[in-house]
Amino acid sequence: MTKMELNWTEPQWDGQADMVVVGYGGAGAVFAFEAARQGADVLILEKGAQGGGNSVCVAGGLIMTSVDEEASFKYMNWLCGGQTDEGVLRHFVSGLKDIPAWQHKLELPLKDNAQPFSAPGFFPEFPGAPGAESIKGMSVVAAPGGAGLWNAISAQAEKAGARVQCNTRVTTLVQHPVTKRILGVAAEHEGKTIAVRARKAVVLASGGFEANDAMCKQFLTACPIYFLGSPNLTGDGIRMAQEAGAQLWHMNAVAGPLNMGIKTKEGYVYVTYDLNKIAGFGYKNGAFKDGGSLLWVNRQAKRFHNETVDTSVVQHGLANRDTWLATTPGTPEFTNVPAFHIFDEKVRAGGAAMTTLNSRVPPWSHDNLKELEEGLIVKADTLEELALKCQWPEIQGVCKAGHLDPAALRETVKRYNEQCRNNVDPDCGRETFLVPLNEEGPYYAIGPMLPTYLNTHGGPKHDAGQRVLDHQDKPIAGLYAIGECGSLWGPYYNSMGDIAEFIVSGVTAAKTVLADSGARESR
Repeated sequence: MTKMELNWTEPQWDGQADMVVVGYGGAGAVFAFEAARQGADVLILEKGAQGGGNSVCVAGGLIMTSVDEEASFKYMNWLCGGQTDEGVLRHFVSGLKDIPAWQHKLELPLKDNAQPFSAPGFFPEFPGAPGAESIKGMSVVAAPGGAGLWNAISAQAEKAGARVQCNTRVTTLVQHPVTKRILGVAAEHEGKTIAVRARKAVVLASGGFEANDAMCKQFLTACPIYFLGSPNLTGDGIRMAQEAGAQLWHMNAVAGPLNMGIKTKEGYVYVTYDLNKIAGFGYKNGAFKDGGSLLWVNRQAKRFHNETVDTSVVQHGLANRDTWLATTPGTPEFTNVPAFHIFDEKVRAGGAAMTTLNSRVPPWSHDNLKELEEGLIVKADTLEELALKCQWPEIQGVCKAGHLDPAALRETVKRYNEQCRNNVDPDCGRETFLVPLNEEGPYYAIGPMLPTYLNTHGGPKHDAGQRVLDHQDKPIAGLYAIGECGSLWGPYYNSMGDIAEFIVSGVTAAKTVLADSGARESR
């Protein structure tokens, strides 16, 4: 025995389970369901007051599927840019075919004779990539939405016997100093530190680092950004995996930006409507049936984006990055950040000016008056007055403090209105709803807005069985990662791939943990 081993003792355990799951989003719920229904004692530790994670922010009725595994592997390998191991990708692609049958276990209403389908811009999202023709969409359950899907999975997990303890933030992995095996976790619960033993495995299902500003600046962009997902995703699992010796991957992989958004003092994120245009919102919304208009301007009060662009042509925001995150040489500053959402009275009265994908966030009011009263919307009788109210603070490396220039905003609106009357938009390529802003006020603005993303994909690297790997690509015994905590996605992402991954990874990890623990017990 080494001196280190002699001087180290296990903590006094306050509880134990076969498998301790850190986080109760979609992946955690899938794993808990699969492991518990096979007789395992599963304990889920969730830092929030309730589970859900990012899974309540997705269109849960759709999944990504494949009609040709070899072609789909080529497609996935292309999208991941060689950053994801072949075995991981092949296992994922192979697992796609099993998702429909797995969804039948959820006791949800199902669609008759569900078949794979194509949808331009979504299935596949990158039609020019090798193997793209093999990627399809599929709708098996009767469109429950993300919250409905998570509710169904979590209900089955708890019915199978999985235990859930909320308001419990896991802070540390308990690791044997010599064998490096993960023995359990330390956590904060009701003001106390507790230690929970994991007899067979700790499973990291704690998502990404969307709500960790420091990590976002280090790994994604120096530009301040928002995310539409859960505020509980602060990279806890990633940090703990690093402390245990895990290798990281895909830390710069992210879905977005799809929208410009704002964050309220409560931490709620609301975004512009173009994300949902294809679903019948935005410029197909009643807000525009009687005219009225809106435009976005950057801090120079100039337009920079086609406000009516379809989600289907921006590849989960990839096409927005060059413009939205453009910098001004010699300053340096971000040219188009922050931005402002400018609109007239007809739009104000016609419907909600902003929206959210997060089912846990209160909806924006239909008439915008609540937000106007709260100061989320500013109002002025003239454009010049509105410009002075469109203010932002100094953000180091991003922009100096200031407000919109009144003359510049007036000139931008004048040019925009003239282009609308000529039914052509050479500046930003807008082809629909070329409607001038009202010639008279009141006018309204929302901002300062920042680029808003969906989710991160980086975290601890894992093998095809979801075992977390160290820097020699060796498994860290007793540690597994699923879902967005070390996602397989690299630089490019295909629609509904996260849902497919949290199902495939959760099912896979349950099988792997049971097999690994069985092999260990037989030795």
